[in-house]
Amino acid sequence: MRFRLLYPGFKTKAVTFSYDDGIIEDKTTTEILNRYGLKGTFNLNSGKSGESKFRENKLGKQIDCSYLVLKDDKAVYSGHEIATHTHTHPHMEGLSEQRQQEEYLTDIKELSTIFGQPIRGSAYPYGTYDSNTIEALKASGIKYSRTTRSTYRFDVPVYWLLWHPTIHHRDPLLWETLSRFYKSKKELALFSLWGHSYEFALDDNFSLLEDFCKSIKSRKDVYNGTNIEIYDYTHAATMLYYRDGHFVNPSNQTVYFSACGKEYSIPAGEKLEVADEQ
Repeated sequence: MRFRLLYPGFKTKAVTFSYDDGIIEDKTTTEILNRYGLKGTFNLNSGKSGESKFRENKLGKQIDCSYLVLKDDKAVYSGHEIATHTHTHPHMEGLSEQRQQEEYLTDIKELSTIFGQPIRGSAYPYGTYDSNTIEALKASGIKYSRTTRSTYRFDVPVYWLLWHPTIHHRDPLLWETLSRFYKSKKELALFSLWGHSYEFALDDNFSLLEDFCKSIKSRKDVYNGTNIEIYDYTHAATMLYYRDGHFVNPSNQTVYFSACGKEYSIPAGEKLEVADEQ
């Protein structure tokens, strides 16, 4: 039987956010996401906690882009996913596999202690990596790792340890790409947005994020999940199968789909009888 996988709530599309480094501008980013009832993933460097850093904007003004003191500011990320961005944010390529694994394991341990949640995702510092990085991620129990290479596409990742996002928020093609996304008929269409919160401060345009969130919330067909929620749900959904008049969900969470012109959901580990229309 032919069927179409859907996101939770019978949504046909999903949007997910990924922001790096854990700097003070994350306070504004999370405030905006929270205002619209949206969730994001924040990739943090525990070894940078509290470090002072300033960046110069286009007008030559110094903008405070210091790192948050994570143990004191953990409430900033309440309701959002925390992922590893390595302990000290080095260029990973060229480092030994042991050194790379230490970067991940140290960060995972400290972040999980501070935030009280499992750390299962990652984003590559500077967007660079080598074969040792992949092995270090696997050894550290990481399920996905986001790169910095924009695809301008709406595919669910094939290889999750090289999750190429849709687009960076600074990209001039952002709104054109979002418009194409809304029109997409792709099954489990996914829009993955990434960036750094300090970029909004440097460009004086947190309004861009506000407008993006407002647009997403205006759509009844778009689901929002953190990176790990997208990972978990798409893995569960793609396990769904049909046999002998029944849809079977062998996964550990409810799966949503449509078949024969109707929408269905099947709880974890259960099956549902659906007659095949001839």
